[in-house]
Amino acid sequence: MYKHSTTHRTLSRRLAALLAVLALLAALALPVYAEALDGTTGTAQAEIGDTISDGTVTTENDSTTSEGKEAAEGSTANADGDNASENKETDADNADGDNASENKKTDADVDDESSDLEDADISDETKDTTSKDSSDNSESSDYNQLQDDGEAGDISLATESGEETFTIYFAAPSSWGDGDYQVYFNAQKDQNGNFVKLLMEKIETLNYSNRNVYKVDLTNSRDCPQGGYKKLEFNKAGTNDWIKAFENQWKEKSEFANSLYDGETREWKKNYQTFDPNNHQSFAGKTMFFQNQSDTNLTNVKAVFCEKTNGSLQKVKTIDLKAIAAGKHAWFTIPDENCSYIKFVVDGVETPPYSFYGQQDGEETDKFFTYDSAKAFCYVYQTNGSGSWATLQGGKKVYFDATFSKLKTSDAGGDYSIPAADRTDVYYRAKGTGVNSVSGSMTQAQDSTNPNLYYVELNDAYTEIAFSQKNLTSDTINAPNGQSTAWQTIPQQMKDPCFYADTYDDSVYGKGPRSGYWDTKGEIRDAEKGKKSGPVVDVPSADFAPESGTKYINTTLYDYYTDWELNGNNRDDYDKTFNVSDRSWVPFRQFDLALSDYYKTSGASSNITNAATYPIYTGHFQPSEYGGDFLFVNLHNQLQMNLFGFDEGRKFMVDNNSSLCTNDNDKGHYDCTVQGIVADKATDISKDGLPVMRGTEDKPLVEPHFNTEFLLGNNSKHAKLGEVYKNVAFPFTQNDVFGEGFKYWSFDAAETTLYLKQDKDSYFLQSSNNRDASKNRDSNSTPKDATGFFPFNETVGGDKATANNYNYGFGARLQFDFTLTDDGMVEGNGGKTPIKFFFSGDDDVWVFIDGKLALDVGGAHEKASGLLVFNADKSSEYATPYVSNVKAGGTSGEDVRNGSKLQVNYKPSENANAIPIDFNYEGKTITLKKGKTHTLTMYYMERGMWESNMAIAFNFPDYNELQVKKEVDVNGVNDLFKNCFTDKRLFNFTIRNQATHYGTTDAKGDTVTTINLLEPTKSTSDKKDFTTTVPSTTDTGDENRFKIVNSPPADLKVTDGTTLLNWFAELEDLTPSPGSNKNKRYGILRLDGDQTIDISGMSYLSFDVYVDSKAGDAALSNMYLELRDSKGKQKGCLGQTFIGGKDLYGQVEMHNRQWITVKLSLDDVKADDDFNKKQVKELRFGCNYPRSIYLRNIVFSSKAVPQTVTGFTTKQEDIADYGSAQKGELMPAVNAQYTSDAEKGTMVVDKNGGFVLKAGETISFKDQFRRGSYLSINEQVDKNLFDTQWTIYEDGKPVKSTTAGQKLTLENNKSLSLENRPGTAPDDGRIEVKNAEGDAAQIAPNYNAYDGIKPSKKDENDNTIVFRSYANPDATDAEGETQLKVVFVNTVKTGSLTIVKQKAQGSDDLQKTYQFKVRFTNVGGHALEDKAIVQPYEVTVGVPYVINNIPVGTRFTIEEVTPLDGSKLTNVSVTGGGSGTMVLNNQTVRGSIVAGDENKAVATFTNTKQETLDITGEKVWKNADNSLMAEHPATIYVQLQRRCVGGASESPWTPVTYLNETYTKVEQKYEGMKFSFLGLPAKDYSIGDKPDFEYRVVEGSVDNEGVFHAVKDKETITIGEKVYGVTYDYTNPEPDATNTNNAKQTMTITNTQQDPKFTLDITKADAEDTTHKLAGVEFTLEKMKDDGTGKLVVDGDFNKLTGVTNAQGVLMLKDSADNETQGFKELEAGTYRLTETKAAKDYNLLSEPIIISFSKDGKCKVGDDNPMQANENEIFTGNAADGYTLSLTVLNRKTPALPHTGADAPSLWLLIGLPLAVAGLLILVFRYNKKGGRTR
Repeated sequence: MYKHSTTHRTLSRRLAALLAVLALLAALALPVYAEALDGTTGTAQAEIGDTISDGTVTTENDSTTSEGKEAAEGSTANADGDNASENKETDADNADGDNASENKKTDADVDDESSDLEDADISDETKDTTSKDSSDNSESSDYNQLQDDGEAGDISLATESGEETFTIYFAAPSSWGDGDYQVYFNAQKDQNGNFVKLLMEKIETLNYSNRNVYKVDLTNSRDCPQGGYKKLEFNKAGTNDWIKAFENQWKEKSEFANSLYDGETREWKKNYQTFDPNNHQSFAGKTMFFQNQSDTNLTNVKAVFCEKTNGSLQKVKTIDLKAIAAGKHAWFTIPDENCSYIKFVVDGVETPPYSFYGQQDGEETDKFFTYDSAKAFCYVYQTNGSGSWATLQGGKKVYFDATFSKLKTSDAGGDYSIPAADRTDVYYRAKGTGVNSVSGSMTQAQDSTNPNLYYVELNDAYTEIAFSQKNLTSDTINAPNGQSTAWQTIPQQMKDPCFYADTYDDSVYGKGPRSGYWDTKGEIRDAEKGKKSGPVVDVPSADFAPESGTKYINTTLYDYYTDWELNGNNRDDYDKTFNVSDRSWVPFRQFDLALSDYYKTSGASSNITNAATYPIYTGHFQPSEYGGDFLFVNLHNQLQMNLFGFDEGRKFMVDNNSSLCTNDNDKGHYDCTVQGIVADKATDISKDGLPVMRGTEDKPLVEPHFNTEFLLGNNSKHAKLGEVYKNVAFPFTQNDVFGEGFKYWSFDAAETTLYLKQDKDSYFLQSSNNRDASKNRDSNSTPKDATGFFPFNETVGGDKATANNYNYGFGARLQFDFTLTDDGMVEGNGGKTPIKFFFSGDDDVWVFIDGKLALDVGGAHEKASGLLVFNADKSSEYATPYVSNVKAGGTSGEDVRNGSKLQVNYKPSENANAIPIDFNYEGKTITLKKGKTHTLTMYYMERGMWESNMAIAFNFPDYNELQVKKEVDVNGVNDLFKNCFTDKRLFNFTIRNQATHYGTTDAKGDTVTTINLLEPTKSTSDKKDFTTTVPSTTDTGDENRFKIVNSPPADLKVTDGTTLLNWFAELEDLTPSPGSNKNKRYGILRLDGDQTIDISGMSYLSFDVYVDSKAGDAALSNMYLELRDSKGKQKGCLGQTFIGGKDLYGQVEMHNRQWITVKLSLDDVKADDDFNKKQVKELRFGCNYPRSIYLRNIVFSSKAVPQTVTGFTTKQEDIADYGSAQKGELMPAVNAQYTSDAEKGTMVVDKNGGFVLKAGETISFKDQFRRGSYLSINEQVDKNLFDTQWTIYEDGKPVKSTTAGQKLTLENNKSLSLENRPGTAPDDGRIEVKNAEGDAAQIAPNYNAYDGIKPSKKDENDNTIVFRSYANPDATDAEGETQLKVVFVNTVKTGSLTIVKQKAQGSDDLQKTYQFKVRFTNVGGHALEDKAIVQPYEVTVGVPYVINNIPVGTRFTIEEVTPLDGSKLTNVSVTGGGSGTMVLNNQTVRGSIVAGDENKAVATFTNTKQETLDITGEKVWKNADNSLMAEHPATIYVQLQRRCVGGASESPWTPVTYLNETYTKVEQKYEGMKFSFLGLPAKDYSIGDKPDFEYRVVEGSVDNEGVFHAVKDKETITIGEKVYGVTYDYTNPEPDATNTNNAKQTMTITNTQQDPKFTLDITKADAEDTTHKLAGVEFTLEKMKDDGTGKLVVDGDFNKLTGVTNAQGVLMLKDSADNETQGFKELEAGTYRLTETKAAKDYNLLSEPIIISFSKDGKCKVGDDNPMQANENEIFTGNAADGYTLSLTVLNRKTPALPHTGADAPSLWLLIGLPLAVAGLLILVFRYNKKGGRTR
C-alpha cells in the first residue's frame, strides 16, 4: 500500500529550470543577420544594435525575438552584411513558367490577452488618425492607443531574393504633370540588341515636392548581365514622350546605379536619397508606433525625442504613452521641432537612443535606422526588453493565389501579369484605421500543392489590402490593365483568407484593376461560387414533359470554361465586338495549361514510351503555314506556355487544327479525321469505362475532357475548369434517314435546335425556335446558314451576338444499352436491313462498345461521318466501322480520302434532299459476345470552335424495360463514413409479378454451382469430408470448442437433421486491440487428408449463424471467417479485420437467438497475394466475445446465370408469368433476367424472388414482364438506419401525375405524383383493366385468372405498380416501348457523439486543448466499414466537442491521448447512447450511436493537475505447493479502499466508488487477470490541510444482496468449493516519468489454494448391542507413505496420535494440559493406519488395522471399498472450507477373536456401523462465506 507524501518541487529543480531559461535567452540573444536593402525595398523587421552602411535600419546588439518567435529568413538587417538572408529560389517545371521562390518562415502564435488597465485619457484620444504623411492614417495629436491588436505574431516584411540588386530613380519633368501616371524604364543591356523594359514604381520623396519620382529595382544577373547599358531611357506610359538618359554609348553600371536621373535638368544625381538627412524636420508630423510584444503589461511608457547639440543629446519632447498592455500598441507623431533621435522609457528603464534619419556617428548613440512610413515606423518591444524597428506585428496571414494571374500578357500590349513577366515577386499594400499603410513583397508559401501561393502576415488593424506586380507606395491604385487589384476588404472572420486573382481576360485590355474573390486557402478555385455574381452558364428552368414518339437517351454534358468564365463571368456579357486576334482565337489558355500539366503526368514528352502520344487542346490554333499576325506559335512563345507536345511542331497542329496532315503541306484536310488519339480500350469494360489517351495504356490516363474529377478541381490549377451535367435527357425521334423504308431514331442539329434546360435536380435538352444563337460561324465570326449543336447558347444575345459570346468548348457522353438480333438485322417495310449506328459532325467522336473503341472519328475537323454496321452469325456478333475521310496523322500513315468502301444517302429529315456520303476508310471489325446486352457509349467533343455539327441515327431494336436503381443520400453523413455506403452491395430487394394477361409461360432456368461444406452430398461438385478442431488451450484454463452438434438445443428449432457446428471460446479478445488473439480462438473446419476444394468459379460464400446469448445483439464486426489454402495462405479477415464492409453481399441485421443468413462476395473478400483459390483446405471461424455460436449451411456458390438469355422484342405472351397467370396472385419473379451497370453479364432473380444492389447501381429487366402486369418491388431495409423514398421515372424524368386510359383506371379516380414518396414498396394507385389486351388474352389457350382486382385490395401490404407507360398508358408497340425506372433513395439516419473535457474541482487550470482518439466500428449497425475507422480529435477544455452525423448503430470507443501538460485523467463518465454504452475503465468509453439528440452519447473526461496515484494490479493463482495454478476461477472481485493519514489518529478504511461501483469485477483475459485504478487523488483536497490519502486494494466476495465482504491479508477466501489463502504485495510508489504530478504503484494479489483438513471420529460399541458403548478402548493413528516400491510404510515425520474412548464410546484425545478433544483432528490429505491397541474388558482387539485415505479433492476411502465423495454418504460429510469429517463406529464382540477388517466375518461394514452420533460436529478452519463469486 502507498502513503502519498506531500512533495514540492525542490530548489535544485527550480535552479535547473532557471539555468535552462537563461541558456535559452542567451541563445536567442545572438544577433540575427539579414541583407539590408534600400529603405524603399521592403526591408524586414530589424534587430537593433548593428550598423548598416546604407542607413536603412539600425539594430541593437543584445536584441532578440521573443521566445517562440523566429524572424522570417531574409527579414532582419545586418550591419556588416555577413550572414545575409537566405532566400532560395527554385525553378518549377510548370507550364506557366513558374519560378517558385522559397522564402521560409517560422510561424509563432502569441496569445492576445485583454487588458483591464484603466486610463481615463485613452478613450478621448482614440480618434481618426490621419497624419500629414499621405501614406499615414494618423491624426496630428501626439498620442493614441489602439485597444486590441488581436493575436500578435512575429511579422517581418519580406526582402527581395538574395541576388545582388541596384536601383535607378527618375524625376519626371514638370511638363509631364504630377498626376498618377505610369512610367516605363527601357535599357539595352548588351551589344546584341536585347532590352529590359520594366514598369517603374512611383515613390514618395521629400525633395521633389511638385514632381513625380519613380524607381526601378534591377537585378545584376537578369537585368544588367554585362555590367552596363548601351541605351537608357524613360517613357510616360500611353504617350510617345521619351526622355533618353543616353544611347549608342556603353556606360558602366557605376555611372547610374543607385542614382536619380532628373528628367528636367537631364542630369544624374549620384547616390540619391529621398529626403535630406540634414534637415531634421523632414519627418515632422509622421506617425510612429510602440507595440508591446512582450508577455507583460507595461504600466508606464514614454517616448523621448532628442537632438544632438555640441556632441551630446538634448531632450526635445517627451510623449507619455501611458500603460500599454501585452499585445497592444500605441501611436504618436514626430514633433515639429528639430529632432533626429528617439528613445523610450519603459517602466523606468531606458532603451538606447536611435537616429531615425539613418545617421551614424560612431559613438554611444550609434544606433540608427531610416524612418519609413511603410516599412520601419514601429518600435516592437520584446519580452527580454529588447526591441526592433519594423511594421506593426500581427498573427494573421493573408494569402494571394497567382495561379491565374501569373500568365504573361504580351498579346495585350504590355506586361500586366501578377507577378510581372519573368519575375516571382508579388507585392502588397495594406491599410486600416489608425495605422500607417504598409507595403512590400509577399512571401512565397512553401506549399507543395500550389507553387503560386503568396502570403503576408498582418496585424488585425489592417482591414484592406491590394496586390500588385510592383511595389505600391501610395494608397492610390492605378492599374488600368490589371497590373494590380483594387483595394480589397480582408475577410476578418475567414480562416486563412486567400485572394484568388482572376485571369487576364478582360482586365488587361484596359478594363482596370484585376478582379478576384476571397476564399479559404487551399479551396478549389471556383469564381462562380466565390463571387456569387450569377451563373457562368445560363441553364433556364423548365418543366420536362416527355413527348410521345420520342426516345430519350441518358447523356452527360461537359462544359469547358474559357478564361473569361474562369473569372465567374457569363459569355453573354462578353464584348460583342469581334476582332480576329489571339484573344478571340485562344480563349481557353488556363484550361489548356491545365491539360498540358495533366498530360505531363504521363511523361516528360509526347514522343516517349507510356506518355500521352497525341495531346489535344481546346481553341483555334492558327498554323504557321498560313502566315499573318496571329500565328499560335508566336503567342505560345510570347506567353511561354510550354504546352505538352507543342515541341513536335506539325504533329501538334495535325491533332489540334483541321487543315494539316503530317505527310505534305496541303492545307485542305478540313473534313479529315485523326485516327488513334485515344486508346483501343477504355479504362475498363464496364459502363463507366472512360476513354484513355493513347500511349498510356500501361498506366491509363483518362482523356481529360471527359474526366469529371479533372474538370471539377483535381488539376494543376486546383480550380473548377468547367461543369458536368449528368442525367441529361437527349431526345431522338424516328425518321427514315437512309430512305430504305426503315425507321431510325435520329437527331440532326441542322434540323433541330436543342438547348439545355433544368427541371429541379435533373436536366433535359429541349427543342427551340431560337436558331440564330446556334448558327455555325467562320473564324472571323461570320455566321453561316447551317445551325449547329450549341446546347449552352440559348441566351447569348441573338443577332447581336458574335463568336465572342458563343459557348464553345464542350463535350457530350451518350450511353445506351442494346441487344442484337440473331442475324444482326431488323425488319421493316423494306424487308431486312443491318443494324447501324451513324454519326456526322465535328469535332472528335469516339464510339465504344463494351469498353472497346468501335468507331474513331477523332480530331479537330469540319463535318466528318462515321458508321457502324452490325451483323451476326451463330457464335458471335460483329461491328464494322467506316469513316468518311482520314488524314495522315495519329495512327494513320497516309491520307484516305477516296476509294469509297460504302456509300449511304443521308436524309436529315423526311422532306430533306438526300446527301450522298462516301465512307472511304474501313476500320477493323470488332467481335462482340453473342446473346448479351451491350453498352454503346459515344463521346462527342466541340473543341476547335466556329462549327459544332452533330447528326446521330441508329436502329437498335427496342424493348420494354424496367429499371431499379438504388441511391443512398449521404449528404447529411459525416465525411468519415460516406465511403462506408459506396461500392458495397448492401441493399436487399424482392420482386413479385402478377401477369394480368395471357397464359402460363415458364421462366428459363438458371445454372448455379455449389459446394456445401457441412453436407457434402448436397454439393453440385467437390463432395468432400471434413473434421473440426480448435487450437490447443492456453495456460489460462479457458475453454475452446468447435464441434459437430448431433442433438441441437430445442431453442435452435432445427428438426431436419441439418449438420450444425458449435463454436465457443471462454475469454473475450478485446485487448490490447480486438482480434489480437485470433490464433488462440478460431475453430477450424479442415478437409480430410489431402483433400482441397476449388472455389475459383465461386462468387459467394453463405452461411447461417445463430448466436446463443442473452447479452446485447452480436455484431458481425466482431466475427471473423477465414479461408486457408493448402500452403496456409489466407483469404478473408486479414490481420485484425472482421466480417463487414465490401465482404458482405446484402444487408445483414444481426439478432441473438435467431438464425441469420450471411452472404459474402468472394470477389471483394481480401486475400494474401498468392492465395490459391483452387486448393482451399480450411475454413476458420471465431468471435471476439465468449458467446456460443452455431453455424449451418456453409455453402460456396457461383453466380446464378440463365441457361438461355431471353428478352428483346419478345411477344407479350412469350414472356414468363412466373406462375402467376393461373394462380391470379403475385408470385416471386424467380429467374427473371437482368443486367447491371455495376456488374458484368446477365443475372437472374434468386429462388426467393430477391436481388441485391449497391449504392448507385441500376439493374435493367428487358422484356421480362408483360405490359399491364402488376409488379411488387420491395426493399428490405433497416428502418433504424434509413429513411426511404421512391420515385418512378419514365424516359428519364419523374412521373409527376398519373392518368387513366382505356387499359387502366386510377384507384379512387385520384391522380398521384410518384416523386419522392415515402416507403419501401411503390404503389402507383393504378388498376389494370381485366381485358385491356382483348378477351383473347384472358381465355384458353391464354387462360389468365386475373379478376380485375388490384392486389392491395386482397392484401393491404401488396403495394404494386402497373407495368405500363404513364405518359401514354394506352400505347401500343408501334407507339414505343414501356421504359420505367424505379429509384429507391435511402437517407442515412445519424446521431452525434459529444466529448467533454473538464477540470477536476480544485485543480489548477488545464491546457486549452486535449487530444482524443475515437475508434468507430460496426458502422450503421451493419459492419459497413472495411476496417476500423480511427480518428483523432482535439477538444478544448470546457467546450463540448460534438462529432455530428454519425450513422445510427455505429459503435465507438473513446480514449484520451496522454496529455503533456502534467494533468492526469481522474474520472470518466458517459450518459446516453445505445445499448452497451459504458465506461470500460477509467480511461475508455465504449458505446453506440442513437438517432437524434434526445439520448445522444456524451462522454466526459475529467483531468486534474493535483497530485494523483495510479495503482495497477495483477492476480496470481498458486497451488498449495506454491506452483502456478493452470486452472482457476475466471472471476474475482476487488475493492479499492482508502483512508486519510498523517493526523493524530488514522481514519478507518472506506470503500472508494470507482466507475460508479464500490467494487470491481476482474475477469481472466489472455494477458492474465489484471486491474487498475487510475488518477486517484493523492490527497483529500476537500479539506483545508489536504491530508494524504492511503490506498489499498482488497479481494472479497459478493453476496446475493450485492454486498462486498473483504478479505484481510493472509486470511482465506472460499471460491466455489475451494479455499484460498490471500496475500497482498505492494511495490513502492515511483514517480511517473511522463507526469511529475503522478505516481505509479503496482500490487499483486496472490491466491494460494489451501489443502482441506479432515477429522476422524471413532465410536466404540458392542456388536450385539450397538447401544452399549465401550469405554477405555485405545486407538493409535499413524500416517503412511509409499516407500517407492508401492509398499506402504510409516511416515516418520507424522507424530503418532493416540486416543481412548470415554463412557459414551467416543474417542477422546488429551493434550499436555489434559484438555480433551474429540477425534483425530486437523488431518491433512494422505493415507492413515488406525490400530486398536487396547480393547475393552472382555473384548478382543481388532485383528488388523484399518487403512483410511483422504484426498485433496474431498474424497475418502476406507480399506478396499470404493472412494466416497463428501456428503454422498452420511458417514463422510463436510466441505473444503469447513473441513471434512469421517465418522466410524467400530463394533467388537465378546469372542475369542475379533475378525479384522475385510476378513471372512460378514465384512468391514459389520464392524463399522452407521454413526450413532456425530460429536463435536465441525471445527471451522476457515471462517468465510464459501460463495466465492457469482455465476457468470
